Order: sequence, then structure tokens, then C-alpha cells
Amino acid sequence: MVLELQEQEDRAGSAASPAANIVALGSEASVVGVLGCDEAGERVESSLARLGIDRQGLVRWPAASTATKTRILAQGFTGGLHGRQQVLRLDRVSALVGEAAQACAHTVERLASRFDAVLLSDYRAGVIGAATLEAARASGRPLFVDSQGDVGRFRGVDVLKLNQAEAHAALASNDLIGGGEALRRELSVRHLVITLGAEGMLVLGDDETLRVPAVRATEVFDVTGAGDTVIAVLTLALVAGLPIKRAAELASAAASVVVRKLGVATVSPEELVSALT
Repeated sequence: MVLELQEQEDRAGSAASPAANIVALGSEASVVGVLGCDEAGERVESSLARLGIDRQGLVRWPAASTATKTRILAQGFTGGLHGRQQVLRLDRVSALVGEAAQACAHTVERLASRFDAVLLSDYRAGVIGAATLEAARASGRPLFVDSQGDVGRFRGVDVLKLNQAEAHAALASNDLIGGGEALRRELSVRHLVITLGAEGMLVLGDDETLRVPAVRATEVFDVTGAGDTVIAVLTLALVAGLPIKRAAELASAAASVVVRKLGVATVSPEELVSALT
């Protein structure tokens, strides 16, 4: 395949995605993570600044290379709509040294008391290690987790979110309700949330099992970042005191907005209200 380069842009991704959604909805967020002392790290910082995300938690580590993920998009017709479709992604992610991970843990200790909750976006890059988890728990703040790794580490958190594939891997079962409830009880998790794509999401908790339908599922264009939006909205809603059912409905509506946008995207309050009506 030969593609003619027309344009390119930089966007902060990974943990910056839920942080961007939190800021876009009128709250405040600071990100903790490791950047190299390189050009890519500078681009990430610039992107965070444009998004209005606090950067006090960034650890600049000379021996690290800033993780980058390059999405190559081809323009054409997708599902009858003229748009862009991802054809390839190039990931450049190096292992995180222990000293850098420890620095992240110290940063969590320093910053957590200033915020109402700690949201752990586990991208399996080494930041969410034992030391960081210990620091997050010691903060006494509600803990919200979006996991792509070993869920056994997240015992006792307030919300653990998995997508359907991750849930099946964690449960080694096709019974998401029975297996999910057993996992939730085993880990003493307050709420286990499993996103199901076009089928919405499943919420398992102490009181009941909820199935929350997807909103406008037929209008999906790009699912990139939808899970980040879900965990961001769940965090905001539950911290604000909403019941889990309403929080999940808001998260589903927010996801319906970002999947109709290209790439890592956010939802505004006005777009969320429109999606609910």
C-alpha cells in the first residue's frame, strides 16, 4: 500500500485521554507518568498544555524514551461515509526502569491529597506498579481503574473497568455475569464494569446487576479512546455522588459521542446533554 502524506498531528494519548475528558467536562486533572527528555516528550507536554491538563505529575527521565504510537490513516469511504480509517499503528514503547516507576509513586504521594479521586489507567507500560498502587491506596482517595493487565493487583478498588475481551481473559469464562460477580467478590471491588461495545455495558455491584444499553450504537466511526471516556465519566459522576446506574448511563452517552469522532477525542457538556435527549 502506498499512501500520500497529506497532514499529520500530535495528540497526547494513554492516560492523557481520560484526563482530557475530565477537563472537557469542567473538572480538573493532573497526570502522572514518565516522559523522556526528548522531542516527543516536549510534544506531549505541549499537547497537555493545550488541553488544560495539569503537568505537575510528569516525570522527565533522561534514560527514558517517550512512548509514541503512530496511527496511519487512509482517507476514503467507510460504511458509506467519506472519512478516514486506520490501516496501521506503529508503537514505540520501551521498558520503564524501576527508578522512574518509583518516582511516579512519590509523585502520587505528593499530589493525591489535592484531588477527589485517583484514576489508574493501566496501559501495561510499568507506571502502575506495586509502589504506585501502594501510594494510591495510602492517599485514602476513591480508586478507579481502567485495566489492560493483571486485574488481581486491583483488590479493593471502587471501580474496575474492563472491556469484553479483557473480561473474558480475566474470567477464563463466557459467563460475564456469573464469572464477573465471582471476580468482583474475590477482589472485593465495589463495582465491576464491563464494556460491551454496541451492546452497552454490564455493571456488577453489591446491590444489583445492571445492563446499560449503548446510545446510538449504529453511528460508530472510531472506537479509539471510548474506554477512556467511559472511565472518566464514571469517575466524575460517582465522585459527584450520583448512583452507579445514572453514572453508567452518562458514561454510555459520552462514549456514543467520542466514537463518532476520529482518534482520541473528548465530549463536551453540551454534546453529553444532546446525546441524552
